[in-house]
Amino acid sequence: MITRRRFIQYLSSVPGIVATTIGLADDTEVATRLRPLHHPGKVKNVIFYYCYGGPSQGHTFDRPAQVKDPSLHPFEFQKCGQSGLEISNLFPHLQSVADDLCLVRSGYGAKATHSEGGVHIFTGASSIGASLGAWMLHGLGSGNPSLPGHVLLTGRVPGDKWAVSDGRVHGGARSIGAGSLPPSLQAQVISDLQNPIAHLNSSMADTTQRRWLDELGRLNSQFAARHPRVTDLNSRTESFSTAYRMQTAAPEAFDVAQETANPAMRKLYGLDPLPTRSTGTKLLLARRLVERGVRFVLVPSMKVPSLEGGSGDWDTHTPTQVRGVIPNLAKACDQPLAGLITDLKDRGILDQTLVIWGGEMGRGGNGHMNHNGNAFTWWMAGGGVRAGSAYGATDEQGFTAVEKPVHVRDLHATILWMCGLDHRQLKHNGVGFDDSCIVAKGIFS
Repeated sequence: MITRRRFIQYLSSVPGIVATTIGLADDTEVATRLRPLHHPGKVKNVIFYYCYGGPSQGHTFDRPAQVKDPSLHPFEFQKCGQSGLEISNLFPHLQSVADDLCLVRSGYGAKATHSEGGVHIFTGASSIGASLGAWMLHGLGSGNPSLPGHVLLTGRVPGDKWAVSDGRVHGGARSIGAGSLPPSLQAQVISDLQNPIAHLNSSMADTTQRRWLDELGRLNSQFAARHPRVTDLNSRTESFSTAYRMQTAAPEAFDVAQETANPAMRKLYGLDPLPTRSTGTKLLLARRLVERGVRFVLVPSMKVPSLEGGSGDWDTHTPTQVRGVIPNLAKACDQPLAGLITDLKDRGILDQTLVIWGGEMGRGGNGHMNHNGNAFTWWMAGGGVRAGSAYGATDEQGFTAVEKPVHVRDLHATILWMCGLDHRQLKHNGVGFDDSCIVAKGIFS
């Protein structure tokens, strides 16, 4: 038996387990087991490529019928695939997989400021709320209790001197948080691709760790028998066990060395050219994580060099920014995203994996390239979406969603519905998802 004094000594010697459990310990029933679906759903995992700054729909996936200032629209569009979807020539690789895409061209309800927009596009709230990834993990439960279920991949590969910054999300922790849901559902931030989860390794031998965890469980069970209404210790015990399992599962899941040694895989994801190296690596890693049961992986775009000098992100206001930054932003994600879709399809898991591209707002209106919450475009692939289709439409200038408008919250409800989750039934401690949302059933088949 481990005495109280000996237990405290062990506790001080296992910094790996203790540090790793900080974001894990709370409500074990939420994140450590599968939960029943509300109805049949295809989506088990989501990979979301987030365009930091708010991409212009008129330069990417929604060609405006009427252009008042040609200097702001230097790029051509092309009808692609059997579906004939019009896609900007900035995305030649995505043009090749057009028949797998569903272009949602009628998004609206975004906040037209970056920080609030980031929070709103991920949570549907103005300040604090549970993120889409947290709701998905809450509803489905864990797909692998040995790995975090909700992940944000932000870093760059070693030697990447092309990208100007790591990826990030507007709104920071509020955009990837759990709101009123248990904190374990917030995203685990991975900023170091070589050492993805800090403090994971322990100086203790595996057998010693296992004995320590077993004894800890016994002590907590005795306490729980005397105090049945106090459940916090059970959650804490499970969090230690999860961290212990992660010591084995996480290194294998995050090790891409064998795959990156394959020339075909390097070409598919664009792992050799500098502009696509980091994004390709993160999307390859995202595929490995969803294969292993991680529910929601968020990959934000990075700031890139401008062809006109300087650098920038998707927050493009002027003709110089449009000409200089958007081509490189497109280049950074085009081949890796097309490669991801192809890879998922080849592995037979595209139907259960939903790939999303989009930002916190659109562009247009008075001033042409101003922030615009009245129209934005996301696209989706996989997960049972209506492939090779465009949902909704904007006005002639692409400034306002006019046909089948779908609100930010409706998009969230639609994605959750595709997971087999009815947003009206999602609740925790009396707090639920917005039950006024409308599922856009024309997005999926």
